[in-house]
Amino acid sequence: MLASDADVVVETVGGVEPAADWIRAALAAGKSVVTANKQVVARRGAALLTLAERQGRQLRFEAAVGGAMPIVRAVGEGLAGDRITRIVAILNGTTNAVLSRMEATGCSLDDAVVDARARGWAEADPRVDLDGVDAAAKLSILCALAFGLRVDPDAIPTRTAASVTPADFDHARRAGGTIRQIAHAEYDRTASTLTVWVAPTVVARGSIFSRTAGPQNAAIISGAHCGEITIAGAGAGGDATAVAILSDIVAIARDRAAIVPAPVLTSHFRLQTSDFVLAEAV
Repeated sequence: MLASDADVVVETVGGVEPAADWIRAALAAGKSVVTANKQVVARRGAALLTLAERQGRQLRFEAAVGGAMPIVRAVGEGLAGDRITRIVAILNGTTNAVLSRMEATGCSLDDAVVDARARGWAEADPRVDLDGVDAAAKLSILCALAFGLRVDPDAIPTRTAASVTPADFDHARRAGGTIRQIAHAEYDRTASTLTVWVAPTVVARGSIFSRTAGPQNAAIISGAHCGEITIAGAGAGGDATAVAILSDIVAIARDRAAIVPAPVLTSHFRLQTSDFVLAEAV
């Protein structure tokens, strides 16, 4: 493959290694790379983007974060002229499918997982999704793009959605809302403080998040000047991933000479977790 005349290599293997080595080798061989691998981008992305820039090639990863919801391009390019202050999002389609099924039918979490698996929205073992590990990696990528921060996905506080019960939905309904797995990141640049977490959260009835059902993703991106930007789209399943990958390939094909500059990330910030245990989101 590295000796071929291919201009673009697509990586969809998953996991950090050996995928990172393969991406590194492809870039070093003068090929652009498109990946759907959120763990590689979250943990090795800065170094790989630096290599891509040095080689005059592109590394694109829209499919790594929001499926067909183009949040990477929105945060990294579309809102580059603003100063993003907060991202609140549903970033895991599997967990959203499970929770929205529980809401709609009153079934147990186990039954909702079986349904999501039958529809092709859940893996055989969905713990990475339900426990917030997947969403934390995606949120780490968005923190790099939006705030210029190097955030270890393992340092992001998470609470599992696997313990949510039908009774919790009854309580949320009486409070005027429902439950979704929310990924939250807010950066106070003056204090250099990042508040970040992933957890099942009560969201207001009528909000974009309460209306997000099945494997859909949604996000509210807040900017200092643009206010709130809402974006939504399919977040799980092969079709959504394929759309994002093909869109990145088309972007490279349209401007093969374009250089995507590597972000300059800092680790000099304070991680604020006191707001992690909370009952409501937007």
